[in-house]
Amino acid sequence: MGLAGGAVSVSLFSASWYRVADLKIRLRKHAHIHRHQYRGKTWYVLQDHVTGQFQRFSPEAYQIIGLMDGRRSLQQVWDVSCKRLGDGMPTQDEVIQLVAQLNRANVIQSDILPDIEELQIRRREQAQRKLVQQLKSPLSVRIPMMDPEGFLSSTMWLVRPFYSWFGMLLWAFIIFVGLSLSVVHWEALTENISDRVLALENLLLIALVYPFVKVIHELGHAYAVKRWGGEVHEVGIMLLVLFPVPYVDASAASAFRNKYQRMLVGAIGIMVELMVAAIAMVVWTLAEPGIVRAIAFNTMLIGGFSTLLFNGNPLLRFDAYYVLSDFLEIPNLASRGNRQVAYLTKKYLYGVRNLTAPAGSRGEGAWLAFYASAAYIYRLFVMVAIALFVASQYFVIGSLLAVWSIWATLFMPILKTITKPATDPELRAKRVRVITISSILIGAIAGLIFLFPVPYKTQTEGVLWVPQDSYVRSQVSGFVESLEVSSGKQVIEGQLLLKFSAPDLEAKVQVLQAQIAEAEIRLEASLRDRSASEILREELQFIQREYQRAQERLKGINLYSSASGEFIVPDAHRILGRYVNRGELIGYVVDYNQLSLVAMVSEDEIDQVRNQNRSVELRFSSSPNDVYKGEIVRALPATTQQLPSLVLSTEGGGRIALDPNNEDGLKSFRSHFRIDLSVPDAPKQRYDERVYVLIEHDPEPLAYRWYRSIRRVFLRQFDV
Repeated sequence: MGLAGGAVSVSLFSASWYRVADLKIRLRKHAHIHRHQYRGKTWYVLQDHVTGQFQRFSPEAYQIIGLMDGRRSLQQVWDVSCKRLGDGMPTQDEVIQLVAQLNRANVIQSDILPDIEELQIRRREQAQRKLVQQLKSPLSVRIPMMDPEGFLSSTMWLVRPFYSWFGMLLWAFIIFVGLSLSVVHWEALTENISDRVLALENLLLIALVYPFVKVIHELGHAYAVKRWGGEVHEVGIMLLVLFPVPYVDASAASAFRNKYQRMLVGAIGIMVELMVAAIAMVVWTLAEPGIVRAIAFNTMLIGGFSTLLFNGNPLLRFDAYYVLSDFLEIPNLASRGNRQVAYLTKKYLYGVRNLTAPAGSRGEGAWLAFYASAAYIYRLFVMVAIALFVASQYFVIGSLLAVWSIWATLFMPILKTITKPATDPELRAKRVRVITISSILIGAIAGLIFLFPVPYKTQTEGVLWVPQDSYVRSQVSGFVESLEVSSGKQVIEGQLLLKFSAPDLEAKVQVLQAQIAEAEIRLEASLRDRSASEILREELQFIQREYQRAQERLKGINLYSSASGEFIVPDAHRILGRYVNRGELIGYVVDYNQLSLVAMVSEDEIDQVRNQNRSVELRFSSSPNDVYKGEIVRALPATTQQLPSLVLSTEGGGRIALDPNNEDGLKSFRSHFRIDLSVPDAPKQRYDERVYVLIEHDPEPLAYRWYRSIRRVFLRQFDV
């Protein structure tokens, strides 16, 4: 029957029964039992109001606990339960295990005076377990602050209307308005978003806004617990990656019989943040550019994006995890999932028999195994990513966190696997098989990582780049009078492209003419004064030189083609009558035989691109299904932040983030290496066309690649 979670005993009687048979046990006053339904089966949940802990028991165990009234001895309890349960009667060992479980939870008392020393030891053990739990999660340390029950009770009347159908409809309306506005203003919201978010002043604003949003989030949980009769006795600060955020202990919701109430308590924080984000969307739409609009934007970012990424991700043990657990009706989804994986390993890999499965059905077992595997992989990724981020700001602390995270998540399970045969009673009989299979598995994984070469490729993007001598730039500041050649037509060298009028330059020529005439008259009048005439003569010569330069510029006001090719004006339909500044880019004269194919490679990948090239494949965005062979002509030796085209940036649909402080829009956030490519059999391309580049390197084991990646992280982030 497994009342206390152990395996079924073979014998009905126990050699230790005489020690406990005369005990008269009953539940403490602070322990209450609630009836729940999980996946069509009845279970009973025991709640300890003092510690906030919960224990789950089967109906058979509940019958035995119900007989413990402080008047019956344990022998009488067992006798009665055997008559009531019939074939499902418990063994004496199972009753002992049940009593031990209740005693460890400190929810029972007996007719024997309590051992004060034992209670102190138990309290120290609880404190030690709590400390160990904190050490296992060094990136999220909880610090309790106060009991908010009185505050919540006195203010519940203010928020009670929102925890109703009226509140649900109001929430849905606000979300609808926020979503509608976000769709309308999507382009403005996402324009250069990575650069805006990563700007130093914006990161500071996020740090100031985040705690206030999380306070509202946690209050949502607390009031939801109160709404359905629960109590909240702990609120505090959680150091999430050393950043203080509030939290409340809403574990009292586990006692609710209705699973949808439990789900709503878990989901209410996400719902509240989404509503705050929707309200911030309205404020952002109505506000003028400034601090209010910036706060609204960051509130949307926190309440929308980060909420869905973290709290809305069930693979992390935040809100969505508890919602999923209640929806599937699988309590303790994470811990039972780990036990299910251990059970499957023992049964099918090590051949251990007579095991008790943590899952009550095949469907529940599949969910447990899938969740445990997916959560482990995702948790490892998130912990390492967070630790590296912290290390980039605080090297010593972050490095320790990274080492601890990798040890606790990756190497500790391997160590437990190695030592399992010596510590697990269920594996001792299969010690040789366990050690053999474990050694083979660890050796195979090590071989795949350190010895087996796997394909290695670098993916990047390039662009068909127009050389600088193909640019058509205005020679003067003025207005475009006429477009002598339509965009897209072929031109020859020296052909007239555009005619300009430059009123400012023409006026300057007229002013200089008048100044020359005036200077000549003044020079004639001062011929008798030798020193004055020399000064006036030099002034006249200066004005004449300015006049000649202005005349030359006026003669060259029209634009002529400097080469033969196709004349392209991107804004041909708007160019006529437009005022352009001197040096402004108007168009191109493109010779498609002279286009350069340029790609940008990150500093992390340049060594392999330079030294280990087996082949280069290219796909043009105009014909993505056609693959062309290419070769690297040149790799520039120095890094650059200057991009050849916006096509390669995130603003143009590429991969490279722009520097948020950049003014001309072509400076990348990080440095890259430029490589020039050639494609002998390429079709006719368009200028500024995106090219997808795939460079294949020599196969190598994963360990070498990981080593280089870790080394590059330390070089880039920590300069060590």
